[in-house]
Amino acid sequence: MRACSSAAARRRQTTWVERLRPRLFSWPALAAVFLLAAGCATAPRGPAPGTALPADLAELDRWQVRGRLGVSGPENGGSGSFEWRQHGDVSNVDIRGPIGIGGVHLQMSGQGDTPDLTLETSDGLKLQSDAAWNELQNRLGTAVPAGNLRYWMLGVAAPGEHQWHVENENGVTTLEQGGWRIDYQRYSTEPGARVPMRITATSGDARVRIVVDRWQLGQ
Repeated sequence: MRACSSAAARRRQTTWVERLRPRLFSWPALAAVFLLAAGCATAPRGPAPGTALPADLAELDRWQVRGRLGVSGPENGGSGSFEWRQHGDVSNVDIRGPIGIGGVHLQMSGQGDTPDLTLETSDGLKLQSDAAWNELQNRLGTAVPAGNLRYWMLGVAAPGEHQWHVENENGVTTLEQGGWRIDYQRYSTEPGARVPMRITATSGDARVRIVVDRWQLGQ
């Protein structure tokens, strides 16, 4: 009787484990969950409820964007990720990854071609004003059109002289301003307004490529 009871217990345990195993180790199901999570993480967000976006995005003073960028210049280059938070005339930009500049936090404030800049690196270096601009240029390998960036990022021209070229047969719209050519290669309206998702900016030997993963407008 004792042997029969042990055998029955083993059969019950085996059956229970076999029923449980597919739930614990269903790799296709786990893969689907991870893919869904990844899709949610990079989906553009619309504006917060009750937030009205201006018709001219140049007037939008609160937004966030994250994505990936590649920089190539006559002296340096690389790729990495970035996150940009704009509140009024203050821009906070975090750049991470092996882009040749290491981890960097930038804070730009004010209007004009050269807003006030504070640069902090992951190894504790903190610079301001001209020293910060010089350090950023040395790390990127090219000069930065700082005063225009917040506008170009939104797909609009900065104040001042500029020229637009209408969308060509490849769907690319081009802006020329301040010695730079900005090609807007793809847009999305999912965040609540038509904003760029893929940008290439060139000036001489310098080239910056941006792929946006997520926009948040009005936040």
